[in-house]
Amino acid sequence: MPKLYIFGIGGTGSRVIRSLTMLLAAGATVENCDKVVPIIIDPDAQNGDMTRTVELLKTYERLRKQLRPAPAAGEFFATEVQTLAGMAASENQPRDARVKETFAYNFGGMDESYRDFLHYDDMPVESRYLTDLLFTPANLSSKLTVGFKGSPNVGSVVLNQLMTSPELEFFANSFAEGDRIFFISSIFGGTGAAGFPLLLKNLRDPRTKLPRAELLNTAPIGALTVLPYFNLLADDGSAIDSNAFITKTKAAMSYYQQNLQKLNSLYYLGDQSTGQMANHEGGIRQQNNAHFIELVGALAVLDFMRQPADYLTNNQPLHYEYGLEEDTRQVNFKALDPGQTFRHVARPLTQLQLLALWCRHHLPHTQEAPYANHLQLPRAWRDEDFYQQLQRLLQDPQFGFEAWLRELQTNERAFVPFEDPALSTEHLNRVVNGQPTPTGFFNKGLTRDYLRGELNKALPKAVATADGPAAFIHAFSEVLGKAVAEKIPGM
Repeated sequence: MPKLYIFGIGGTGSRVIRSLTMLLAAGATVENCDKVVPIIIDPDAQNGDMTRTVELLKTYERLRKQLRPAPAAGEFFATEVQTLAGMAASENQPRDARVKETFAYNFGGMDESYRDFLHYDDMPVESRYLTDLLFTPANLSSKLTVGFKGSPNVGSVVLNQLMTSPELEFFANSFAEGDRIFFISSIFGGTGAAGFPLLLKNLRDPRTKLPRAELLNTAPIGALTVLPYFNLLADDGSAIDSNAFITKTKAAMSYYQQNLQKLNSLYYLGDQSTGQMANHEGGIRQQNNAHFIELVGALAVLDFMRQPADYLTNNQPLHYEYGLEEDTRQVNFKALDPGQTFRHVARPLTQLQLLALWCRHHLPHTQEAPYANHLQLPRAWRDEDFYQQLQRLLQDPQFGFEAWLRELQTNERAFVPFEDPALSTEHLNRVVNGQPTPTGFFNKGLTRDYLRGELNKALPKAVATADGPAAFIHAFSEVLGKAVAEKIPGM
């Protein structure tokens, strides 16, 4: 069972994984693997972007575990997502008790300054002089509690502890023939710019002390490097200045050019349409709205997984960029490349949007319908854990699908695929922005009655072969997939 290990490094890594999780919930296919294992690396344990992505992943994992049999390819939640520890348990591998049941690497709460981390006061005087040349007084006095504050020179030192951690050893021990690795990071900050090349260098080192070194040296490895796509409001009290983003990017790219030769695929992504965000150095207040760039970044993962392994490993490093069909500030499905992005995004997201609309507006009015009776839905929707997790994934105000859609439309480069991202109306015929369902005297289009009738036909077959939650997902995947294909033009 091939696995994909995704290292999400820093805030950008968490945000891209959030968008990827939404695509997986919608039924987007991850080819050439049976399981996705996200590993989030961020020393800022309270980072708002990280904590909500972890909650989303935990919700997805709990929900997915209750689907028996597992969904088929193309259905909602078809891809299995697990923690490192959970993956080992499901495959009956030995469990290292030091590796916690979590999607985020544990840095142990680095509540100290960089100076104390280095044991600066205990250094010989010559080492202090060298340290003073390499790091500014501000670097040395900076608290590590909220990460590296845009300083990759600090991050490259601190993150070296990853290489001797039980988590990385456990990852290496679990790595198998056919598995792949993908890194997600920004190039203009501190954690991502430092962590990605450091991890790659060590995994590709033939002299590494990690287990299964030969497999790690030859496995397909891809990476997404996110260039600047937002600015921060000026704040004299903050250590982070977005005016330095481009300078940092140029310096890091020069290093990458010389030192990333053992990478198989590298995806570059950025945007000159950069709106301004609040300037928070870290902590719970660092919780940026979801961005279209992060959704495109998630597609880089899917593209990497579509490539045959021998194509990746038998060629020189492959480099990719991304372009819209038209340079517009309001991106809808029609602005996406029809041969690539559109077919991997439009139909799955539309089906998930219809599911969210149905659960919020139409389920309460159809609980006496035959499809609902087959599942004992009035009681199950209120009491069973699966349906509680589904409601969280769709409706949670911090990390849910509805919140994610609302956030995507707030940026200067807004992604507005649906007429009503807020799901404030039950109207179904104008779901997709610019692609209304045709209606007429004899054709009412996409209506509650139409979907209820289709569900009434689909559920008896589904419950004959699956538990209630799995039957629910199978029937809704089938009915909504058919509705999108037949009722919405261009899908």
